Amino acid sequence: MTIHLPHTLITPTRLWTQEEASVAIETKVGALRAQGVVAGQVVMFNAEAVAETVWTLHALTRLGAVAMPVAAQSTPERSLDLGQIQARSAAPGTAIRLLTSGTTGKPKVVDLSLKQLEASALASTTRLGHLESDRWLCCLPLHHIGGLSILLRTALNRATAELHPRFDPDAVNQSIAEGTTMVSLVPTMLARVLDARNDTPFPESLRAILLGGAPAPPPLIERCRRINAPVALTWGMTETASQVATRAPGDLRDAPDCGLPLEGLSVTVEDGLLVVHGPVAPQGRFQTSDRGRIDEQGRVVVLGRTDDLVISGGENVAPLFVERILNTHPSVMEVAVVGRPDPQWGQRLVAFLVGSTDLDLPAWARERLAPHERPAEVHWVAELPRNAMGKVDRSALTNEAELRHGFPETRGD
Repeated sequence: MTIHLPHTLITPTRLWTQEEASVAIETKVGALRAQGVVAGQVVMFNAEAVAETVWTLHALTRLGAVAMPVAAQSTPERSLDLGQIQARSAAPGTAIRLLTSGTTGKPKVVDLSLKQLEASALASTTRLGHLESDRWLCCLPLHHIGGLSILLRTALNRATAELHPRFDPDAVNQSIAEGTTMVSLVPTMLARVLDARNDTPFPESLRAILLGGAPAPPPLIERCRRINAPVALTWGMTETASQVATRAPGDLRDAPDCGLPLEGLSVTVEDGLLVVHGPVAPQGRFQTSDRGRIDEQGRVVVLGRTDDLVISGGENVAPLFVERILNTHPSVMEVAVVGRPDPQWGQRLVAFLVGSTDLDLPAWARERLAPHERPAEVHWVAELPRNAMGKVDRSALTNEAELRHGFPETRGD
């Protein structure tokens, strides 16, 4: 199946009709051919949030080449690494080569086939629905699957894609007021959008806020519940071309699941890890690094990544569970829990908290967490470090935990 041309593309300075988009892509195809680009070749390009990136993506797909979008800013050392990655051969049928966001400091290369991308776009559309009037706002980076998937879905559905050069909460709210019907965000972005609009309800024209990339803090879900925000909690990953399981828009039940698998997909648990089956998975099956379970209704519950697991005193501790408990404290707005080395216990938990400093938090945690689950130290910070996708940079926090170790004013339990 061939990906259709975009119906329209909207940027802050111009709107392209379907005919204009077609001409722009054909022109780009000709330019790439003149440069000697052939089928199967890996082509690296800067993925700025501009129309030229959209034309390049679709032109490379048309040529059967492999698109490798990368962040526009790069150091000489990183450029050398990227050049080596570009030089790797790609399997037949590969359409896109991406680098994962690397929240643990270990990004890796992921090749996605056209079959995976089309299956993902179709499954997403089936779950969220499609209207001819749909206008999907993209304010996520285009060198990650979260942003790219929007361009691919709208192309497949002949819908409108609206492209913002960067995330700006006021610009997002303005677009929603002007008719945006769909938007993809991560939790920290949604919180800023709500702050900018003072938690006023969204217009009825907004059909869905696809929310993923990280667990949504309970206080954020409660804010959305109060204004009936059409949030669709989702779980997915680069290796599966984006979404795997997604709740219906507006399903803000107080439960830990992220919904049923999308149509045509299934999720099982093997040795405690979630395994994705279906056309979005490479070779039809992908064992993730996420621990989880399937509830009685078949919905997916994610319990955290295996590489985030902390072993303290011989006990396995899931930071995500501890974060969920600490997030229910009224003084806590955001929290991230990591492990640091400890000569006696192997590892100890360290919590970084955003909110109103509350020195009674350790005592509060003792009533709700087992001894091995309680943070040994807590640090109140102005904000949590994040990567380009808005995900918490756990590698940076792990380093910070070691640097801050022993500060008496931050001792926990």
